[in-house]
Amino acid sequence: MLGSQAIDFTGSVAGLDIGVPEIFRFGFAHFPTAVATFDNWANHDGPEIVFMVSGEACWELDDGLMVPLYGGQSALFAANLRHRITNGIYPPCSAFWIILSGPVRAATPGLLSEESVKEFQSDLGRRGLTRTIRERCLESISEITRMMKDKRLYSGHELLIAEMRAHLHLVLIETWKAHRYHQKSKADSAFVDRILKHMHDADGDTASIGKLARDLGCSRGHLHNVFRSAVGMPPSDYARRLRIKEACRHLSADSASITAIAFENGFSSSQHFSRVFKRYLGLTPSSYRSQIAKFGAFHEHTSAKGH
Repeated sequence: MLGSQAIDFTGSVAGLDIGVPEIFRFGFAHFPTAVATFDNWANHDGPEIVFMVSGEACWELDDGLMVPLYGGQSALFAANLRHRITNGIYPPCSAFWIILSGPVRAATPGLLSEESVKEFQSDLGRRGLTRTIRERCLESISEITRMMKDKRLYSGHELLIAEMRAHLHLVLIETWKAHRYHQKSKADSAFVDRILKHMHDADGDTASIGKLARDLGCSRGHLHNVFRSAVGMPPSDYARRLRIKEACRHLSADSASITAIAFENGFSSSQHFSRVFKRYLGLTPSSYRSQIAKFGAFHEHTSAKGH
């Protein structure tokens, strides 16, 4: 779940505790600055939906594909789909998440009928689909987050719990509508899969996007529009994230200079590299290297103490 290792910045509630067993758990995460994490691969019996309220962050799937999210967007991680935050860093952001219960865990639903729960989960679709969050949904998320900080909730305040259930119901319904009414055609999904495979094979080479459009027999504009509609960002932005991901691997795994890593990953200068890096992760390459090193040492120390 989002930010599970950064407990000072997160909070969560079990759905069963407020009479909503169709939700396994829901919560919020707020990171005012970039925070290193040792969150490992997560996967759940039921789908997880992440709502990015402000800022941005990026997840990766176990097949290497990335799911970037900007403020005002949500992403779906299907049941049993492994995912984790990219590059081991939560950038400055605020997010809300819901993990739905799996088929074994679910009791009689508290917000939706049993048939509605099945239909809702069926409409959610597959990997990492991004959607725009409607304003009324954002307002309910804000109210839920506020109520989660109210101590009365944890002493069983009935009115507060009823209000929270109402807002959760609205969030589920708006999410359901977003996925039911914006299903992508199989042709578009296959087209996007081909684009993604090419970009990963090309290691984020932005110059290859024009060539890919020619190879696929379409205009660059059509490629851009289909990709952005499915992934939530332009293909050139996704390609830069691939380059940043590779740069992060070098920063955390070897002692090469920042300049050498910048050139190796296609950036024109260390200054340009630093600007792009900070835009995506909220800290400079040198700060990233330092924070990952310190956090890795802390993680190794605490893991050793636990054995």
